[in-house]
Amino acid sequence: MKNSSQLFAFARKTATATLLAVCLLTVASCTKLRSGQSFVAESDGINYRYEVIVSNHNYVRVTPVSGPEAVTGAINIPSTVRHEDYTYVVTQIRANAFSNYTGITSITIPGTVSIIETNAFHNCQSLTNVKVSNSISTIDAYAFENCSQLQSFHFATSLSTLGQGCFCGCSSLTTADLPSTITAVPDEAFNGCTSLSSLRLPATIMQIGNKAFAHCTELRSIYLDRSVQQIGDSTFYDCDSVQSITCLTPTPPTCSVTTFGNMPTAIPVTVMMSSIYNYQVATGWNRFTNYIGTY
Repeated sequence: MKNSSQLFAFARKTATATLLAVCLLTVASCTKLRSGQSFVAESDGINYRYEVIVSNHNYVRVTPVSGPEAVTGAINIPSTVRHEDYTYVVTQIRANAFSNYTGITSITIPGTVSIIETNAFHNCQSLTNVKVSNSISTIDAYAFENCSQLQSFHFATSLSTLGQGCFCGCSSLTTADLPSTITAVPDEAFNGCTSLSSLRLPATIMQIGNKAFAHCTELRSIYLDRSVQQIGDSTFYDCDSVQSITCLTPTPPTCSVTTFGNMPTAIPVTVMMSSIYNYQVATGWNRFTNYIGTY
């Protein structure tokens, strides 16, 4: 049988080991998460998953865990979230995050968010309003595709990148006032925006992609500043309500035979006086018969 001193030593070792284990567990539970790790937290009754993307700045991307039936009405995406004694900052909305959440009527995106990833709000068919700050720099491909009730969108002055088909099928969208920070309109960006009535692109736009404004059947006027160099295939195809085009580029922007397909050919096309002949013989532009010169 062990004597009392041996029992005391054994008890002390056991207590020390237990205390050490508890301390290690406590430290582990409060360790700041690294890139790629994630956690779930609730905000306004909605459970979100937050994935760390830049660990040294505590930046995370967000996606709902709660299903479409539980995420309806007006949604406020949180700007920060607290987890294990650390505060994380929401800077991105994850790809497909709210795709097919058809009960959402409005979204408020906080000023911390700079990137809306691919298909983030695809097919949110009840979405009518998006409140977004001037922090947004990137709207990825098909981010708002088929948001058929979306009537307007504030294009932030910080916006530098639009992805393919970002507003494709937004059939209630009436304006597309792009900021001067944009240099290109991607393929299919506003394809099927059948309520879009006028188009005045900023002077910074150099390229307009394939089918970017195809099937915009309510489009009445098109204004292209002098920076436009290239217009893609079927860019304005089936814009059959257009009543006038103004293009101030001295050299006709490169087009294809389908760029202005199914558009009236006798509408007035205003260009620089010295450029009329060049437009009359340029591919795509040569389908129009009523050129007006301006200085």
